[in-house]
Amino acid sequence: MRRSLLVLAGGVTLAGVAVMTGLGGSGTAAEITGDPLDRAHEQAAFEALADKPPPPPPPKPPAVLDLGKLELVGDHYEAPRGDARVSLTLDPDLQAAADKLLDEAKVPRGAIVMMAPDGRILALAGRRQPDPKASATSDPLLAVDAWAPAASVFKLVTASALVAHGVDPDDKVCFHGGIRSVLESNLRDDKRDNNCQSLVFGVAHSNNAIVGKLAFQHLQPQQLTDEAVALGLDRKLDLGLPATAGTLAIPSTHDLAFAQAAAGFTDFEASTYGTHLSPLGGAMLAATFADGGNQPLPYVIAGTPATSTRVLPTDIAAKVGRMMEGTCEFGSASKSFGRHRKVRVAGKTGTLTHEATPYEQYSWFVGYAPADKPEVIVAVVLGNPESWQLKGHEVGQRLIDRAMQHGRKRLQW
Repeated sequence: MRRSLLVLAGGVTLAGVAVMTGLGGSGTAAEITGDPLDRAHEQAAFEALADKPPPPPPPKPPAVLDLGKLELVGDHYEAPRGDARVSLTLDPDLQAAADKLLDEAKVPRGAIVMMAPDGRILALAGRRQPDPKASATSDPLLAVDAWAPAASVFKLVTASALVAHGVDPDDKVCFHGGIRSVLESNLRDDKRDNNCQSLVFGVAHSNNAIVGKLAFQHLQPQQLTDEAVALGLDRKLDLGLPATAGTLAIPSTHDLAFAQAAAGFTDFEASTYGTHLSPLGGAMLAATFADGGNQPLPYVIAGTPATSTRVLPTDIAAKVGRMMEGTCEFGSASKSFGRHRKVRVAGKTGTLTHEATPYEQYSWFVGYAPADKPEVIVAVVLGNPESWQLKGHEVGQRLIDRAMQHGRKRLQW
């Protein structure tokens, strides 16, 4: 039998495989007996590679919705998204009312979200005016960014965790102080505890001593963190543009800082604790209690399917919802939503002041109406200067009144 090998410059080619022989670099060809090489399979392999299409390019990231270029077209808003324009869910009347109220508030920063219970966004407004001598600018992105501390709105999360871990909302707890702070003496029974009230009272009146003491005595940091995560306060959202519900910063140690964080305080100096919330996140939180523990996924592009996720048991949502009703009936928002009103409202206020330069007082209201059969969700945060015009609950009240007058047929309620 004859076999054939071709040796070139120290290399051997055998059936298409190159093998180094270690011979010198003389380049002399030599012939070894053997069968002729069969290259048919090599040719077929090369042809197969040549016919194979190249891999597809990676997909382009979706175009971002440009809310800075809203345009009213007939009875609806449109905005550009890449090379296209898309219709939005924003209601022209409510959007105009939100923009007008922010202008009236004259805030350096402020934002509003109004939403239907299914997550459909009815108004998304923001205002920015860092310099009072300069013109204000519209900035809807302030409505989807967690730039403000959650303040006492976070008490809704703490109340949910407390009820989930066995605290009866109507059981009395004795306390002292708690109007503007949580002190070490508030965390344990103290001879100064000259008043006894319930968790319902504590949330409705935004009493820091009651909520801080109950959190310290009944919760561990991980339990409160788990509740905040379950309620979506750290969620990233996609409305066609990047959005966030909030950012969490709850101390991992069971101490005074934990109790302060549970009551809604923020450590402005060291930034060791303090949850932040976007108005969109505030609306999602309120909507969760409005719908018995189901949390809707917000959407602003028309035609998006409405979806929701159960994040709380129905009974816990109902108990916290009753605390929110108390806020508006006899608590911190009763001047705006007192019992004399025909439409009952459930909500939560929040106030926190950052006294460093520039001074900013964060004034919150999140809520829903009517309390017994919710039709509209509202979230307002105003970054007020020292000389303020409006509080969050005042803006919330006027927006809810506007929505109630607006007509259910048009809003498809």
